[in-house]
This record gives sequence, C-alpha cells and structure tokens, in this order.
Amino acid sequence: MAIGDTLIGEICHIKGARLTSARHDPDQLPREKHAFENLILICPTHHTVIDDDKESYTVDRLLRMKRDHEDHTKPVEESEADRVAQVYVQSVETSGQSGGFAAHTVHANTITVQTTHGAGHLSSRQMAAVEHLWEIVRGLGSEFSTVVFVDSILLPEEMDGYFKGKESPPLMDALLEYKNSNVPIDKLARAGANEAAKERPFVSPRLWSIFFIIQAIYGRSAFLLSNSFKERQLKHWRDDDGCDQLLRSVLPAQAVDHTKGLSFNGLRTAIDMLESQFLTEAGMNKPQ
Repeated sequence: MAIGDTLIGEICHIKGARLTSARHDPDQLPREKHAFENLILICPTHHTVIDDDKESYTVDRLLRMKRDHEDHTKPVEESEADRVAQVYVQSVETSGQSGGFAAHTVHANTITVQTTHGAGHLSSRQMAAVEHLWEIVRGLGSEFSTVVFVDSILLPEEMDGYFKGKESPPLMDALLEYKNSNVPIDKLARAGANEAAKERPFVSPRLWSIFFIIQAIYGRSAFLLSNSFKERQLKHWRDDDGCDQLLRSVLPAQAVDHTKGLSFNGLRTAIDMLESQFLTEAGMNKPQ
C-alpha cells in the first residue's frame, strides 16, 4: 500500500498481542499472536479507528474484512510492485534509528510483494532476508518456549528451590532436557540460527544487531539453566551480566530495568520488546 513514494500500509493484529491491546485474547497461544491468520493490512487512519472502536470492529468482522479483501485482490503490475518494494527498502534502511519500542508486533511474511512477472531482484532479495530472519525469530520462540513459559509462571526463588532440592514444582520438570548442555546448541540450530549469516549483507546493521541480540538472549538464558543443573542453584537471566549487556545494547535502560524488576514474565516482556525493535527497524511497526 503506497501513495506516491510514501508507504502507508500497516500490518496489524486482529487479536491484540498485548494485554492492553484491542481485542486481546488471553487464551491465544504465543505462536498464534504473530501468525499470518491473525494479521491484517490496514492504512494508518483505519488502524486507529478500528482499535479505538472495539465494539464495532470485532474479531469476526476483521476476519471477514480480511477474507473479502484477499478474495478480490489481483496481482499488481511488476513496475508498480518494484516501485513499492524500493520504497519499502528505503524505510528498512532509515526507520527505527531513534530507539524506543512499539506497542504492536507484526509478521514479516505479509510484506511479500506479488507481481505478474516476479519482483525486482535486489529489493526482493532484501525483503526475503527480513522475512527469513523473522522466521528464525519465530523458530527460536518455539524451540525455547519452555524456558520462557517457566519464567512466566514461577518466581526465581521457586526455581532456585527446585535446583537446590528444597522444592519440586512439577512445572520445572519441563526443563529437564537442559541437563544436557548441548540442548541449547541443538535448539539454536533447529531454529535456523546457523543459516542467518547469509542474510546479513541484505539488511541494515541495526536490524542485524537486534536479530543477533534476540538469538543470544534465548541461547544464553537456556545455557544458564543448563548451568543451574550443574551447580545446583538457579543461574537466572536477570542476574547475569551477559544478558544485561545484551539487552542494554538495544533497549532503553529503563525498559531493561523494568523487565528485570518483574516477578513474573520478565523474559517474555524483554523478548517482546526486542521483537518490536526488530519490526520497527524493518519499517513494519506502528511507533507510539
């Protein structure tokens, strides 16, 4: 969606991703929040109207709007698609440089430009790189889901009691695979992290840095749990200097302090912020 050289389309959630978002569904699984089925392309004006009028714009109505639009959409001419793609590439290179994080997270798969004869070579490759990195981010979320989930449910002292043998919350048994210190490496590989480097020449330096930090936070948090089994005490991400330095290299200091101060769900909150930074840098978020 573009008018002249201005990209006006915004990729928005149908069911809001955050607790305070419009149409938020607390029963929605994390992997469903950013799936293609939960996203819709809207102009900025209607994005605001729809989120401000939750009674009129229900989930069912937005799903119908999306289906109707997809049923009547036709491929655009190659020249027009290439022009829009070039505008998008410029936005990837220039947006998000001022820091901060956005309230709405979106899915990179929906930025692909369809043409009658194929997209322009360079711009298509750059967009494909962003899509691929976002798919790896989603893969990391799936592979390390138990690490994030346990951190969202149990207090650090409860987790520490488990490793010290004082308490035995059944939920902690989900982390038993991390007794094997090779598991984090295997999970990184399965998520596709080993393939990410080939995309580096096609994305902005900041976008690559944010992706690297997301990957590192997942991996380091998991390694700390492996060490917790070895040392028989919790090695928590919020007390780790490495995690602190990684987060502060991308997120504002007050945001890092906020996540580390949360009794529950701190790791999920930090990752959500990093993902929003990624998508803002890619020009696909709605800054607030």
